[in-house]
Amino acid sequence: MNKNICVGTGLVALDIILNDNKKAEPLITAGGSCGNVLTILSFLGWESYPIARLDGSEATQLILEDLTKNNVKTSLISEKEDGSAPIIIHRILTDKYGNPKHRFEFRSPKTGKWFPNFKPVLNKSVNDLEPRLPKANFFYFDRLNRSAIELAKINKENGATIFFEPSSISNEKMFAEALEITDIIKISNERISDYKEIFEKTSVTLEIITQGSEGLDYRYKNSKWLHSDSISIDGLIDSAGAGDWCSAGIIEKLSEIKKDVEELNNDEILSCLNYGQKLGAINCLYIGARGLMAYIDKEELNKLVEILGNKSEINIDYTKSTIVKEKLNANQEFLKELV
Repeated sequence: MNKNICVGTGLVALDIILNDNKKAEPLITAGGSCGNVLTILSFLGWESYPIARLDGSEATQLILEDLTKNNVKTSLISEKEDGSAPIIIHRILTDKYGNPKHRFEFRSPKTGKWFPNFKPVLNKSVNDLEPRLPKANFFYFDRLNRSAIELAKINKENGATIFFEPSSISNEKMFAEALEITDIIKISNERISDYKEIFEKTSVTLEIITQGSEGLDYRYKNSKWLHSDSISIDGLIDSAGAGDWCSAGIIEKLSEIKKDVEELNNDEILSCLNYGQKLGAINCLYIGARGLMAYIDKEELNKLVEILGNKSEINIDYTKSTIVKEKLNANQEFLKELV
């Protein structure tokens, strides 16, 4: 059976996870919204092709090692001197009430120097990339730039559903252009709080605004905004990555429905949203943006999704998990320079 295919571009980074609560050894994984969503989709059985402009650094090699370990296709990732391998520290903490929280840091705690910034794929590279693109079911992008829009246009012409997850409205004119070709947009109210006011009407088929513990709002074909409650779950450890799991879950469930996004009814929309929300909630029981992948497989994950339909407490015996993947071996010399 042919696999579903997702092509995406945007933030592909190196995550260094520091668990201050347990003083654990640092954990290194590939990360960034695009990196996480496409890796999660690979875990769910998809063929995933991130498009990124990395460099020749050790951070790039660690990113590629983790992506490859998780069966992500890296043939569209460049490694050139003019690229960049962003590094993000994902620090797990506890608030004054004893509740877990996390913080992202973008400079070395040891040296104080800023880590490398994200660099988008150059627009002049799009022509070279086009003949190498697989025919995708979905195209995902999370950063607003000219090459991302042009790649979205190419994939849309080839039949892909376009999923846009912006982190900001950095350029309102370009943002509006992106909306013209987008089928599904998902944004965080924490990052873009005035979306409803700025874009009273759009051509986007399905619009989703996540609101953390308050759930999410959604609108279909410019109808009224509706609400989906959050998934309450006991035993939260780390909420990082919940949004990435939600996005991947929505894409996965839409593919199962086998309908064009223009043909959905409200029950089907809610089915997709709730599945994504449940995946995000379950990952909060693990350390890291993709923590659950080290302990359970897709079949076990879907069993937990079924349990969440009836209750919020999930008891997991990690020792009985059918798979425990080897963690990416962190280069200690590399880490000593940073943390």
